[in-house]
Amino acid sequence: MARNTLKLDTKGLEPLIKKLDSIGGDVKGAVNTALTKAAQTIAESTENAISTTNLPAQGKYSTSATKQSIIRDAQVKWDGDTAWVPVGFDFSKPGAGGFLITGTPRMKPDYELNKIYKQKRYMNLIQKGMEEIILNSIVEKMEG
Repeated sequence: MARNTLKLDTKGLEPLIKKLDSIGGDVKGAVNTALTKAAQTIAESTENAISTTNLPAQGKYSTSATKQSIIRDAQVKWDGDTAWVPVGFDFSKPGAGGFLITGTPRMKPDYELNKIYKQKRYMNLIQKGMEEIILNSIVEKMEG
């Protein structure tokens, strides 16, 4: 199992999911769509953040192992009523994802990765995208 450092608070989605459930909507389908879209967006952002221009020493020492450790084909998994999807770096594979996110005493972090994995603004954008998907499911069910 991959260890991830990214946290996304989905408490704001709970009322929307309850509303969708109360009108007989496809909660599981909507949640799968929202989580899949979020995982794809995070993978694309992570891939862009580790471009050589953002890496320490402009990628001079990069071996592409970090790029290969990005989780790209994430599948939504269900544990009862709880859904989750792995995102970020698969730390069981070689790569420097964790060091690039936080930096080391001798190396500054990759600021783009730091924005994605450590700052709330990016996660708020991801959450808003998920809310839109759930809201669209509610509207579709109510209209029809």
